[in-house]
Amino acid sequence: MADISFDEFVNQQVAKAKPSTDCIQERDNWIHHLDKFYQLVKGFLRKYIEQDKVHIAWTTKQINEEYIGTYEVASLEVLIGAVKVHFDPIGTNLIGAKGRVDMHGPHGTVKFVLVPKTASAVRVIVQEFPIAVADDPIPPVEEWTWKILTRPPNIKYIELEEEAFLSAIMEVANA
Repeated sequence: MADISFDEFVNQQVAKAKPSTDCIQERDNWIHHLDKFYQLVKGFLRKYIEQDKVHIAWTTKQINEEYIGTYEVASLEVLIGAVKVHFDPIGTNLIGAKGRVDMHGPHGTVKFVLVPKTASAVRVIVQEFPIAVADDPIPPVEEWTWKILTRPPNIKYIELEEEAFLSAIMEVANA
């Protein structure tokens, strides 16, 4: 028979399931950057939205990540004529990036990643929570930026600028 009561067991499991303060901060930083990503997207599409040629709609997505738990984020849908493009936030607990959003269209997917501003290609740093790496510091929150991730085998990052973004939408819409 077990040395602890079921009551103690339940309390231990519940305590383990609660995210730490550091993990909550990671989640909140991710959500902050996701909001900034959507501001960029809306900015790139502003002219077309104002001309009533492009329509946007918001939905909510639930994400469940190890160490962070379950939380909700905004998900964006863009309608261009009869073509629907969906932005699917993946999360922050990733290898090689601080966050990722996949843009799905009828003819493919383009991935946007949150990486250090100076990054031009994938670089993996293994960390444990809480984050504390002295010789290879993690950039502060304001030094992360969204970039487009190219397909393998030559994976690299493309700066997320209006022209590159609009080209990415045309790619997934097969224009």
